[in-house]
Amino acid sequence: MRLNRGLLTSVAVLTVLFIVLNSKSAVVIHDSESDVDRLAGKQEIYRSQTYRHVTPSLAELGAHGNLPKTNKHILMLTRVPDAGAESLVLILQRLQGYNAFKHIRLPPGDHKLLSTLQQELLVEEVTNIIRQEAIPLSFDGDVRFLNFSKFGRPAPTFISLVRNPMGTRTLQRYREKHNVFEGRAIPTFCGQDPRCTEINNKWALQRAKANIVEWYPVIGILDCMEQSIDVLEYKFPYFFRGARQIYKKIRTNKNFSDYTITLKPRERDILFKLFEDEIKLYEWLKLRLFNETRVRDGRS
Repeated sequence: MRLNRGLLTSVAVLTVLFIVLNSKSAVVIHDSESDVDRLAGKQEIYRSQTYRHVTPSLAELGAHGNLPKTNKHILMLTRVPDAGAESLVLILQRLQGYNAFKHIRLPPGDHKLLSTLQQELLVEEVTNIIRQEAIPLSFDGDVRFLNFSKFGRPAPTFISLVRNPMGTRTLQRYREKHNVFEGRAIPTFCGQDPRCTEINNKWALQRAKANIVEWYPVIGILDCMEQSIDVLEYKFPYFFRGARQIYKKIRTNKNFSDYTITLKPRERDILFKLFEDEIKLYEWLKLRLFNETRVRDGRS
């Protein structure tokens, strides 16, 4: 009887101990799972807060000043009307295979002012071409200066070519009573503001100069083609390497010069008055080109 009572007591103690251990184990497991879930949830929140990247639009980047100003591997040749820019186009076309880039001609235009919508559409057209094609790329177009950054897009590097405003073409237009202002350079560099079209507008002249300083590293001079090509090759060797040789081959078939001519006193007075600001811009660009030539020669 005493043995049975002791056995029952032992069994009872073991049973109680088993229940206690099981309950503790269950509690620990439950708490452990709860902690894991809670910790996983916190980590997920932390991860989403830490690694959540918001990619701003190009327009937003432009607004915050983080957009690259220009792309030196993309050239945009803005053609001044009747200023000989086709010579540079021809050189680029012949060099594109040799220097492993692609030259693209934009649809013909009329150098007129573009509305804001037209500007945006043209910027998007060029941007889409850039996205689809491998760079380097060069473009040319009958378009006035267009500020790509205004539309949140990285700008190409602009180049151009100008002609002496008092050259033979101007005199011919004047004597033949054609539109003597057809070949003006200021509107091309001034841009899309209506004031850019006004004759001898000092604001337009200053805006043209400001755009040139900011966006046009090189503007060639038609009657200084060899110096112009040398500077272009120095500044943009991946586009214009070998340009001098190409120019030598094509200049015998084309007239790339436009020398100043002797004017009658009355013609001189009239044309100098009409082209006062164009002459100022031309002389300024010529001095700028010669300064670049000296810099190049000093480093060569």
